Amino acid sequence: MKIIETDWKWKSGLSPRPATRYIVLHHAAASVCTAAQIDSWHKGNGWSGIGYHYFVRKDGSVWRGRPEQAMGAHASGHNGDTIGICAEGNFMTETMPQRQREAITELISDILTRYPSLKIKGHKDMGATGCPGTNYPLAYFQNYDYKGGMTMTQYEELKTAIAELVKKNAAQDDIINKVGAELAARTEAINALGADVAALAVRADTVNDTEPDYRPTVQKLVDSGLLKGDESGNLRLSEDMLRMLTILDRAGVFA
Repeated sequence: MKIIETDWKWKSGLSPRPATRYIVLHHAAASVCTAAQIDSWHKGNGWSGIGYHYFVRKDGSVWRGRPEQAMGAHASGHNGDTIGICAEGNFMTETMPQRQREAITELISDILTRYPSLKIKGHKDMGATGCPGTNYPLAYFQNYDYKGGMTMTQYEELKTAIAELVKKNAAQDDIINKVGAELAARTEAINALGADVAALAVRADTVNDTEPDYRPTVQKLVDSGLLKGDESGNLRLSEDMLRMLTILDRAGVFA
């Protein structure tokens, strides 16, 4: 990642850090400030210079503070085993801009490539202070999946895509419900038709139980022109055909 290098004039020599166990997150407690201002403030405290190893501005730019291997001056009692990252802003009253959050996420990911077992803490976890502020997204940085995680931009894009998918699924569910209602109505109509067919079958069976008289049916069909004989006037109908025509007639088919 891009880190803006600096040429600090240290008031005294810096000592190497004997151990590295934590990344400690801070805020500057100032809405607008620069790395140079922090260096000046810390020198005013009698320190060698800027006490943080990194300073991240709201625009997402990352500035080098103390060398990463040097002991910092940012967490009393824990300067010998921590790397300090300070964010421009006062997160007691402000919320962190997305570009700044993304830059800190990328910076922590970069540090973890060199120190993969580090734990992430807020300054308040190491001592009696409110730093890095009640609005600082500390839990986000502590719970982020730095091995397979995504940037905030990717996260927002994913949220938008999920929202669109939910909306699309809701529309599809509405269509499915309408189709289901239509199928239910058609099933009901088919069942009603089936009942009518069953009733007709019962009626036909009842008619079939009696010995039919073919003549009235045959006469009706001849008179109506539905049956015609050959040149000799012979209808040439089998017994089964005469029986079927009579049953249909009694069932009301030729009414």
